[in-house]
Amino acid sequence: MSKKLSLLLPLLASSALAQTVPAAPTVTLSGPAPTPAQAQKLAERLLLSNFGPGSQAEVTYGLPAALPLKLPAPFEVAATVRAKYSGNSNPFYRVFASAPLGASAARDALQAQLTAQGWKMQQSGQPIGFEGNYQPNFLNFYREGSTPFALNANIIGTGGSSNVEIVLNPIGQQQLAQLKKQPNYMPRSSLPLLRALPGSKSAVKYPATGPSGSLSSVWVQTDKAAGEVFNHYSAQLKAAGWKALTDTATGPLRVVTYGLKDLNGREALGTLGIRPWEKDGGYVLTVSVQGFKP
Repeated sequence: MSKKLSLLLPLLASSALAQTVPAAPTVTLSGPAPTPAQAQKLAERLLLSNFGPGSQAEVTYGLPAALPLKLPAPFEVAATVRAKYSGNSNPFYRVFASAPLGASAARDALQAQLTAQGWKMQQSGQPIGFEGNYQPNFLNFYREGSTPFALNANIIGTGGSSNVEIVLNPIGQQQLAQLKKQPNYMPRSSLPLLRALPGSKSAVKYPATGPSGSLSSVWVQTDKAAGEVFNHYSAQLKAAGWKALTDTATGPLRVVTYGLKDLNGREALGTLGIRPWEKDGGYVLTVSVQGFKP
């Protein structure tokens, strides 16, 4: 086995992957319905705890008409908070919404809506890799115009639905120019988004990046055979342009190497490995991009 492949062994066996998934918070309302004054006081206290003393906040139920953002179905907007921190003259907006979709579907729907409305996705260059069933989904966009905006969205799945929080910041032309620049640092990750195996539970170890590549790992709980699990993810790599070079099996460990072009057009080496997770069942998989050529 090559040195590069042997480096994957401790990663595939890492117990850090057997992480527990926190339960979604639950809020229970009891007692009589609040008076308007009580509801107002509660909102003020909650906003102060978020933004700090001396801050200013204005709550709109729904979306303010002045914002360059629309969220039609399947999204439902609960409220928008326009806030200013103490000593800062620039306001920002936090939009609280939900959708009757899983996190991946809600993310895709939001991305499609933003793109149709003229928002442009910010190219971060960060690794992506495996998607977990409970992994938050993030989107970063910007919008040009006389008043440019930066938009950051966080989508968190809660069973069959998702909570969506969007932060919008008015920015200057200089900040806009920075957002429009394509990242050019080494490495610029070529890890594609790998969708979770349907019907499985997936716990993700968040991606790591270094001077010579990027890596993502996942623990998949399923009763499917190892070959079926592996093929689910390898098919996605093939669709992303990865070309299989070698296929090596050592006991229960299987590692396939791939040739690919990174996002800056450089040749790179990719790997996908799988092994059973004896402690709690299922499988551990690791995908990586490494071996950049100058």
